[in-house]
Amino acid sequence: MLLIKQIRQGLLLLLALGCSSPGVIDQDIVRPGPDEPYLEKIPGPLLKSFNSVQDALLAACDKIIVKPNAVAGRRDQPNFDIYWRVGSEYCAWIYYTPDQKYELSKLTDQSRVDPANRRKTCHLPPVVEDRRHPPESIKYICALHNHLFDDPVSPDDVKYIVSQVHDHGFESETKDGVTRLSTVVFFSNNRSAPTCDGFYQYIPATSQILKWTHEREGWGCEQTGRVIWLEGDMQFSIEEMRAPCPKGAMP
Repeated sequence: MLLIKQIRQGLLLLLALGCSSPGVIDQDIVRPGPDEPYLEKIPGPLLKSFNSVQDALLAACDKIIVKPNAVAGRRDQPNFDIYWRVGSEYCAWIYYTPDQKYELSKLTDQSRVDPANRRKTCHLPPVVEDRRHPPESIKYICALHNHLFDDPVSPDDVKYIVSQVHDHGFESETKDGVTRLSTVVFFSNNRSAPTCDGFYQYIPATSQILKWTHEREGWGCEQTGRVIWLEGDMQFSIEEMRAPCPKGAMP
């Protein structure tokens, strides 16, 4: 019985990995070659330009959530652990250019290896390289990535975006007014036919964590938590704190 179970799990693992040809290159994704260091810049743009950050955000969610093994499904579904184990996170930037357009960078799935396989990561380069514009003219709006299931913003997500505040600022002036830097985490509940079911958003300027969910009438939003900063360098806790979303929140 144990052997049969192991064979079944092995077959499921192969199915979870998919059947794409090893020679197929996804033009949406950039990653370092074998034995090369992490990418320190990520090229852009990936898609057409967008007139609003909301349009860029939803297009990014649709693009990322369908990448191979980007979704493990619900935690209470059969074989979730196997799908999570083979899962991948993909990350990108939404940025703003001097011609008053919002852009999505290419994606990367470069990650920091966890020997115990307890967590998934995507190491997002801190700099976008868009050769149409001088580097200093680019404004950084959202750091994006997926979680493999409906999983809130993690401490690592908080640390990353706070580390970017020094170089990119808490907020940027755009044609739509002041836009606050944030990190956004996409998720889907359906592994077999993934769609953008929602995302979490952490905004360092306000310490708020918001959850957006795709509903029949459109998008619903609630505040699910806050980041509470403690004494000491990068010391904080994430506390549940439910409230309505602030007026004017996107999308």
